[in-house]
Amino acid sequence: MTHNQFDDDQLEHVLNNAPKLSDRRSKEEVLNRLLADTRLQDNIHLQKAIQQPMDDEKIFKEQQQNSHTQQESTKTATIKKNVRKWPIFLSGAAVFALTVLVGSMYMNNKEVNMDQANAPDTSQYSTIQDNRAAKSFENDDDIIETDIVSKYSRMMSLRSSVYEEDLTNAVVFRIGLANRDKKSVPMTYIIPNERVATDFGKKKPTTLQMYEKYAPQIDEEEKGFTNYHPYKGELKEKDDKLVHVLPKENDYDVASADNSEYVGTVQDTFSDSEYKDIEIEIENPDDTADEPPQKEGEQNQSIALTRQNHSNYYLYKDENGAEYLSPDSSKTYSTVTEALIDMGNKKDDGYVPVVPEQVTYTVQEVAEGVVVTFNEPLDLTTMDAVRATQLIEAMMLTAASFDQQVRLDNVVQESWEGFDLKNFLPKPVGANKQYMP
Repeated sequence: MTHNQFDDDQLEHVLNNAPKLSDRRSKEEVLNRLLADTRLQDNIHLQKAIQQPMDDEKIFKEQQQNSHTQQESTKTATIKKNVRKWPIFLSGAAVFALTVLVGSMYMNNKEVNMDQANAPDTSQYSTIQDNRAAKSFENDDDIIETDIVSKYSRMMSLRSSVYEEDLTNAVVFRIGLANRDKKSVPMTYIIPNERVATDFGKKKPTTLQMYEKYAPQIDEEEKGFTNYHPYKGELKEKDDKLVHVLPKENDYDVASADNSEYVGTVQDTFSDSEYKDIEIEIENPDDTADEPPQKEGEQNQSIALTRQNHSNYYLYKDENGAEYLSPDSSKTYSTVTEALIDMGNKKDDGYVPVVPEQVTYTVQEVAEGVVVTFNEPLDLTTMDAVRATQLIEAMMLTAASFDQQVRLDNVVQESWEGFDLKNFLPKPVGANKQYMP
């Protein structure tokens, strides 16, 4: 990162969007990984925690060989109990070292001056350490991607979107949540491959199967949204389309304009999938005295799931104060230039521009993508760090809705939150990164 600003608002943003992390490795595996990290070799706390149980074990063995005096035997009686606490020492060392490492990484690896005058000699442990580290790397080729340190580093990032690098050993589940203004806010959930395999076996699930499995697990009201999922009625697959059979009495605004709550959530949930459109059928029970059964195809309505309309992205804040980047579906654009230029216009319906009023720019479409050039040098450190990151990602998401990449010119910083601002930025996989409960 190229900035050092981190105030209470930014900390609250990070904590609100922090995923629930878990690690199924044993304590020994975690310790091996920490010991193999050269950045922790001089950590006094880790070395003390390692050396202490080793010294205890050595003294205990000497007691068994009757080579100690009575005074040393009395001492080892207490140490014998401590030997059994070996896992506690290891886990404590691993957690502390992890905290130190993540803190140092986040603060641009600033050195912490610590007194190491009393640091114990760890030479006796060096051979064991090398052997354990070597075995760990041999048995786990992709240890870097699954390392808990990298998970915590991503958690502390101010990025809010999902990128290809987030999908190592994971897949995405997209869903549109209905907000208080009856519009859809897209969410992108990251689900580990291991969990998908547990839920579905070896066969790759369809988008509908993913929806039926994971949508009921999302507490929409807790996140500040309307309790809208799963949809009422029956969803089923028919060739390359979905069919939604609705109850005769339902509250869905199917016949409304394209920017309706129902249409928005359906498109945010099932677009970019194997389905081209969704066909709406109204349930009409047979053997009704008042009216004949509905014939196949009668009163059916079809909604396209391939995005033909493109929107730009704004900032939306829910009732709990959490912030999301969301398109305003009430206005669509035919070109990416129009969409990017209009991002600075003030909104009055709950969507806030991410572009500050004093910031102006031009847009040019080139072969590689679209170039946004700020009229005055843009110093991101003069902005709130969260707002600066939201500005960058909103432009990336807007360009991505046209299947294009964006480059930002005339920015003072060459990089920001891991983004290389000298080149075209990657296309986000989806907005608003979430983790399944």
